[in-house]
Order: sequence, then C-alpha cells, then structure tokens
Amino acid sequence: MGISPYQYVLQQRVERVKYLLKTFPLSLSAIAVSCGFNDQTQMSKHFRKLTGMTPKAYRKGD
Repeated sequence: MGISPYQYVLQQRVERVKYLLKTFPLSLSAIAVSCGFNDQTQMSKHFRKLTGMTPKAYRKGD
C-alpha cells in the first residue's frame, strides 16, 4: 500500500469522521472519541493534515 500501518489506521479514522460529520449531528468531541481519537484536538490535527480543512469547515461544505 505504500504507507505504514499507523498511517492506514489514521486514514480510516478520518474517513469515518468524514462520514459522521456529513451524516449525524454529533458534536466534534463525540465524533472524535467514537472514531478512536483521544480528543477533538487530536482528531482536528489529523483531519486537517489529511484533508486540508478543519472538521467544522468540512461539515459546512466549505
């Protein structure tokens, strides 16, 4: 696959975050914990790194 197992897991978690952001009106904190992140800050950091935008901006569709 060309990426480390850790990076693969992060990508899968971020994909799950994207799905939850678009599908359910959950808080960012609740989404972070349900996707395996320690907190919202950690989720946002990885989300921004992989998508180029914040979770809040993604949810709004910006």
